[in-house]
Amino acid sequence: MDANYFANLIASAPLQTSSRYFEAGVYAVKIDAAKIFLNRQRRPRAAVDCTVINSNNASFPTTSQVSWIVSLDSDSGPSTLKGFITDITGCTDAEASNIDVINAFFPNTEANPAAAPSRAVGLQAIVNAFEKPTKSGGVYTKCTWRHFDPAKDEMPDFSKMAPAAVAEAPAAATQTDNSWSGSSNHGGNWGGQQVPSNGNMPF
Repeated sequence: MDANYFANLIASAPLQTSSRYFEAGVYAVKIDAAKIFLNRQRRPRAAVDCTVINSNNASFPTTSQVSWIVSLDSDSGPSTLKGFITDITGCTDAEASNIDVINAFFPNTEANPAAAPSRAVGLQAIVNAFEKPTKSGGVYTKCTWRHFDPAKDEMPDFSKMAPAAVAEAPAAATQTDNSWSGSSNHGGNWGGQQVPSNGNMPF
């Protein structure tokens, strides 16, 4: 056996994450990563991984990891991602329609492992997540995203917020805006709240 056999196994293995999905609540988050990937069924997905700065959901204290996913093969998936870019940057629809801008925010790391990290990395946002039970017994989660500038914007007072009310549903059946998510590494929500354009793109 080659002396580096086990080291090569580790080196070639994909990095696994254990991030949870957004549940009902208000979150202040810092974006750690954003990318395009194929799930286990080889279906295209976009993922945004975040670190929680604060929230009114007791299950997600400061430094918790939380993820958001969009199904690119759904009817609303592409427009959802464009909405996320405009919401998190304040750019216009036309700017968010530029292929270079899209690739800068959501690099296809499977097609190009050497792609530069997403330009969204390091940005902060306020995320409002809403849950409601579905007829099939799952939970439907929808999120709105708003860019947060710690140098200019006032942080919400989480200590005065009511605790988040989380809908009850079977643990293995959580429905998001664009896909079903059970035991996969990413959950899905929607980015939709418009941020006024200020022309200042973070790239």
